[in-house]
Amino acid sequence: MGGAVVHRARIGCADAGTAADGRGMHRDEDVTLLTSDQAVQDAVESSAAALGVPIRTVAHPDDALSCWPTARAILVGGDRAAALASLAPQRRERVYVVGYEPAELGSWSLPLGAEVIPLPQGREWLSSVLAPEVEHQAPTIAVVGGSGGAGASTLAAGLALAGARTGVRCALIDADALGGGVDLVLGAERVPGWRWSRLLAARGEVGDLRGVLPRVAGVTVVSFGREACPLRAEALNAVVGALARHHDALIVDAGRGGATAAMPLVRGADAAVLAVRGQVRAIAAAAIVREHLGAGAVGVVVGDRAGPPGTLVAEMVGAPLWGRLPRSRAVAADADAGELPRHRGAWARATARVWTRVWTEACDGR
Repeated sequence: MGGAVVHRARIGCADAGTAADGRGMHRDEDVTLLTSDQAVQDAVESSAAALGVPIRTVAHPDDALSCWPTARAILVGGDRAAALASLAPQRRERVYVVGYEPAELGSWSLPLGAEVIPLPQGREWLSSVLAPEVEHQAPTIAVVGGSGGAGASTLAAGLALAGARTGVRCALIDADALGGGVDLVLGAERVPGWRWSRLLAARGEVGDLRGVLPRVAGVTVVSFGREACPLRAEALNAVVGALARHHDALIVDAGRGGATAAMPLVRGADAAVLAVRGQVRAIAAAAIVREHLGAGAVGVVVGDRAGPPGTLVAEMVGAPLWGRLPRSRAVAADADAGELPRHRGAWARATARVWTRVWTEACDGR
């Protein structure tokens, strides 16, 4: 298709697939848009065009149902949500209601089992939904905070350092634009090299970035700086692809639930680590975050010794327990002082054990 957007209004998926690839069937990786609202159609197709993603646009719910089992994602305009819901389609992942009336969209979220993308404020989220799953060579490990203060960045940095100490070439990717910069956790604020602000224009296939990125204790680091820097799916995909060609493992610090641009990467990860605090509200919040993770393997790492047993926390969240890390005053002090987390003590030993489990899960899932 040469990256062009394919527009097929008022036709079925089989016809659209025939016109697109000549095989008499639609492509599983395509995205289907059901709408007759020109404003919604223009918004979706312009976002798809920027990403080089093919879109199949249909106006009748029956045509959307013919794509339902195999389309990579289904987008439903608010103008067609009622008609589609009346057909009671089978529940599936990656269904989104899109439009300019948030109240109307929200009323169809539950009947369709869909997430809501309000426009225009949801354009960034729309782009992340449309972006193709990132294909890479190195296993990807996403670290997600189950709640605020769960220590996802510290855990992500600890896993990258632990992996590097075993000889695994690790890249640590900061995908949390509001996290303050993962380089601070590594004591690398003054280490020279490019941050995300220098990489936002990256598109398509990018060359080897190792020569321009900070490197700390054997770990290649892509971090936000101190300035506001919105991360876009195009740049993230390009940088991840480049790093995957020259590393053995990618560790993604996705923050709490992941930035919108990072969600396809998180959901497509070989393993996702959910950092959880052993407190009632934190556990409840983590259970909600868990429902949105579609990684190949998801495990819980509890970040303190207080509270319920780790196995109970994991059961309440709905994922297996992959480890429990002690709260370390030394690690916190190192971060406050802008120094690399020390490689000794109970925290370092526990992080090494978690790395072994996570690395095994990531490799087994490939």
